Amino acid sequence: MTRRWLRYTAALTLLLGLPACGRSLSSATSTQGGISPTAGLVATTPPGTKQVSSVTWAVYRDVNSLDPAFAFDYPENTAISLMCESLLRQQPDGSVAPGLATVAYPSPTKIVFTIRPGAAFWDGHPVTPADVVYSLQRQMSPAVGGFYGQAFSRVASIAATGADQVTITLKQQDYWLPGELASMGGVIIEKAFAQKEGKNYGTPAGSIMCSGAYELKSWAPGAGVTAVVSKTYWDHSVHPMVQQFVIKGVPDATSFTSGMLTGAIQGSYYGGLSTLSQLRASKNVKVYQGPGWETDAFIVSATSGPLANVKVRQALSLALDRKSVIKTVYEGAALMPHWLANPGTFGYGKQVFNAAYDSSPVLNQNLAAARKLVQQAGVAGQTITIGTTSQIPSIAAETGAYQAAAAAIGLNVSLKSVSANDYINFFTSPQARKGVDGFITVNYGDYADPAALLATAALPGGSQNYDNFNDPQITSLLEQARGTANLDARAQLVAKAEQLAAQQLPWIPNAQPTNVLILNASLTGAVGSFAFMFAPWADSLGGK
Repeated sequence: MTRRWLRYTAALTLLLGLPACGRSLSSATSTQGGISPTAGLVATTPPGTKQVSSVTWAVYRDVNSLDPAFAFDYPENTAISLMCESLLRQQPDGSVAPGLATVAYPSPTKIVFTIRPGAAFWDGHPVTPADVVYSLQRQMSPAVGGFYGQAFSRVASIAATGADQVTITLKQQDYWLPGELASMGGVIIEKAFAQKEGKNYGTPAGSIMCSGAYELKSWAPGAGVTAVVSKTYWDHSVHPMVQQFVIKGVPDATSFTSGMLTGAIQGSYYGGLSTLSQLRASKNVKVYQGPGWETDAFIVSATSGPLANVKVRQALSLALDRKSVIKTVYEGAALMPHWLANPGTFGYGKQVFNAAYDSSPVLNQNLAAARKLVQQAGVAGQTITIGTTSQIPSIAAETGAYQAAAAAIGLNVSLKSVSANDYINFFTSPQARKGVDGFITVNYGDYADPAALLATAALPGGSQNYDNFNDPQITSLLEQARGTANLDARAQLVAKAEQLAAQQLPWIPNAQPTNVLILNASLTGAVGSFAFMFAPWADSLGGK
């Protein structure tokens, strides 16, 4: 079940058109297809130097869970990554570093984690192998029903193998798993505390027990999540400057913008705001753009009909006016795509990925070529059906762009329009997708690897492979990559798969959003990249 549709719930609740530096910027800062470049992407902002008593941080709605097994959207990830720590840690540039543990690979099917000295929970209890085994097995458990069980599909066993050591034994090599263990799937919670809380763990009726620099003080619906500096934080190299965070749902764009301008709200990660220019112009606000891991795309769900034909998918892609999408939906805070993957996801093998990405063509508009493909496919005058909603402006706008693209190349478009609340059904219900050839998404993987998203869309049985896409060469490349230890060699395999996917188009990429960080002008130190979703983003935040 996908969680990514919720990026568009943000668009609804904000009543906006929002869809919600780890690599060389050769692509990001060059003029792409005539689009004004998005220059100066920052993975981090300069560390704060002054103490701050309290910061109100906006998310688009109230947090609904602090349980990492059920962290499926921006508010939950923002709160949990502030307070909790995973086995490994995603760096702002997308690379994976030690978190609560260091990692070693004694054999291709053994991963050994050694808990770092002094690692402890807020209550002072040490992080033990029993806590690690419990946390990971809980993520895997069908009885718990969390979102990350599929990430452990190659795991044979998880066991404590020493006083500070846990060993994962694999059914076969899996070099994607460490990335997942640097995300919500790898967050470690205290076993005894979680067992005591039972079903109340991570809910307003209960509490949580993690090991991060900020600990939970209170949580009440409407009032927000309040976190304060942990007096017992184990990593003495971290010195938080902000004494208290209040993470509060702000479901109205006018209220959010007013709060930022007046200082009632001091920060947020928002993308695609219609008021972004107004905020940029204010002396009270600083807007940063960092590497993004998201992709705005058209999910192809057709198993028959015109879009089941690769030539028609290619024609529709060639006919799309992406410049207009980037301008109207993102106010320029997005890049023209070359691949399905956003270049911000190049968390390893950077030189390999950058070279392959830069040598791949930008997906520019070419109506003449598109019309030729439609004629070759023999589908002129046929109809494609798009799942959409008029209640979310960004989806409506992009649907309109696809209607115009189809009309320009001789295809008809029928719309299956639903309420905003029912839009999720296109992702979760085969019945809702019946007769629907495609629909819009803003999607991301759980770590900085182009394969993290592509695998869900292109591998047979992938969680978001709705059109039964099956290209043996892409499958072979991704499966080889999953089992390849050498980072550059793995990047070469994934890059080839991305290049093929850009031709075969299991999904049609529309735009590559950058990560938008909005701060009060008196603050600095927050993570600027999409890594904020999975790792501590405010440990260096403070006053200028």
